[in-house]
Amino acid sequence: MLEELTDKQREVLDLLVLHKTSKQIARDLDISPHTVDQRITAARRKFGVETRGELAAAYMAAQARSADTAIYERSVYQSSQVESPVAAGDEGIGSNAVSAEDKVHAGSGEPPESTGSPVYHRVVPESFEGRYGYFWRLTAIVGFTLGLLIATLLGLAIFGELSELLQ
Repeated sequence: MLEELTDKQREVLDLLVLHKTSKQIARDLDISPHTVDQRITAARRKFGVETRGELAAAYMAAQARSADTAIYERSVYQSSQVESPVAAGDEGIGSNAVSAEDKVHAGSGEPPESTGSPVYHRVVPESFEGRYGYFWRLTAIVGFTLGLLIATLLGLAIFGELSELLQ
């Protein structure tokens, strides 16, 4: 798969896996952002993926397969699920459990090596991933912040009332 990429596409992908935007990549390579987007689109077609994140994960996986990459150089575009071994009778327990057959492996495209059938537990809620994940994460952050603000203001109001009561 890597041999199908041009050197210029590889230059762009090397910067893409570092989480750089098209404008940043264009500045670094002294080309236009449109050219960067064209190279990314061509690479996405070659890898058969739809998003920049999937492209970065596929590119890193292809590099890892071709040049035995050290673990600290691996992609940060990994699945947000944690593998745990299955105990006898625990199959399918819990609403967050995902069977190995249902799991899409974002890393190298290969399932993790395990002695038994692994069960994957979601680290983040499913709604935080996917198409509207950014919106739901932002909503959760705003909601959490507002909750903390209200709790702080309520605490200050109680403190003020108690201070007046004790004087």
